[in-house]
This record gives sequence, structure tokens and C-alpha cells, in this order.
Amino acid sequence: MELETRAKKLLRVSEYINIATASLDGEPWNTPATGVHDLQLNFYWSSWKAAHHSKNIQQNPRVFLTLYDSTRKRGDNHRRCLYIQANAKELENLDEISLAMSLLYGRSGDRKPTDFLGEAQRRMYQAVPISLWLNDVSERELTNETVKMRAEVSINALKALL
Repeated sequence: MELETRAKKLLRVSEYINIATASLDGEPWNTPATGVHDLQLNFYWSSWKAAHHSKNIQQNPRVFLTLYDSTRKRGDNHRRCLYIQANAKELENLDEISLAMSLLYGRSGDRKPTDFLGEAQRRMYQAVPISLWLNDVSERELTNETVKMRAEVSINALKALL
């Protein structure tokens, strides 16, 4: 439960996610965005539909998200970055868009769900996690015998803490 508790703290303090995408031919792209999550660990953000990462998601839903404690000191990355393998999609359902909007914008009345459909330039996106990890050793703890740095975080155990 220690890993899940640390992951929960990262989720609580991180306002931004990095969204790594790839085109069908494997060209990588990485984008920082304001991102939020729901109690099921689905992540949401809004982006311009013509953005490189948005086009990649249309072609290839596989994404990799990271969120991390940017105040950490170099070499002290022990359990301070959450790695998330996920599948992403553009939201097209008004109820799903409304949920994403409420998480991203609160009760702000200056936008409505239809602002993210049709001819609108912006879209809402959702990423559903497949696997989560935290670094389990710091850079200073690495040795020639270190086999892996990351430890898997249980999605179900983390959901139970939210």
C-alpha cells in the first residue's frame, strides 16, 4: 500500500501531465498539458484538435502519461514520478464531456459541452490507464546489480484510496 499512497500524493499535487503519443509510423511526440483525473483514474485534458498529439491519438490511441514532483532534487527521484500506460480517445458524448469539463474547469459557466464538438477547435480527451509504475530506487541507489528501477502500482488499490 506504500506505493499506492505515494502515487495518491503525486496525483493530488500534480496539475500537469506529459502526454507521449506516436504516429502510426512510430514518430514520437510529447506534450505537457493541464490534466485531471476522476475516481476511476481516468485522465482528462482539453487540446486543440489540430495539435500533433491530438492527431496522433486519432490514429493510435496508445499513450504514455507521466506526472511528477518537479521540486525534487536531482538524484532523488525515488517514488516521485508516476508512469502511466493508457489508451486515449477524443470524447464525443455530451455526458462524458460534461464530466471532463467539471473536473477541469469546476463550475465555471463560460464553457458548455458543445464547445468541444462539431466545428469547435478544441476537444476533450480521456486516457484510461492500463498499468502504473513508480521508480522504486533513486539514482543514487542504482548499482551494477540493479535489475529494475520501477515498481508496479496496483490500479485497484490506488482507486480504493481515492
